[in-house]
Amino acid sequence: MTPPSTCRTLNATVLVDGAATGPVRAARDMISFWGGYDPGTGVVIDRRHSLAGQCLTGTVFVLPHGKGSSTGSAVLLDALVQGNAPAAILLNRVDEIIALGAVVYEEFFGATIPIAVLADDDFTVALEADRIEVSAGGTVLAYDDGSGSGRCRI
Repeated sequence: MTPPSTCRTLNATVLVDGAATGPVRAARDMISFWGGYDPGTGVVIDRRHSLAGQCLTGTVFVLPHGKGSSTGSAVLLDALVQGNAPAAILLNRVDEIIALGAVVYEEFFGATIPIAVLADDDFTVALEADRIEVSAGGTVLAYDDGSGSGRCRI
């Protein structure tokens, strides 16, 4: 018998508006999309990252913020164009580089992924969620179905 799912409503500051849902891939460590993420496969390729080897395609990627090169915007844009990007990205701090990739995608292709910032308490909930739904305008529903599939890797 599957345990019942619990749901928490989180408030987010929207960087790039949109709606998405997906399983959570969460990390407490930052990532540089440039050199740390393969836009052709959607896999984290930074061997030092806690999500190394995991695919982010179609997931709600929860991380504090990015790190490194401004080229990360182009890598995210490339992943979006190839269909290998996360469904949404939730951050704990504003990250203009990550947001820029989604903004450029929206300008050129008319579609995007939601990118939003969560306050500390809500970010902690998102790190532990199994599935997240992001609605246009910044409402975030974090579900814990008891599977532990979204548990943050440290």
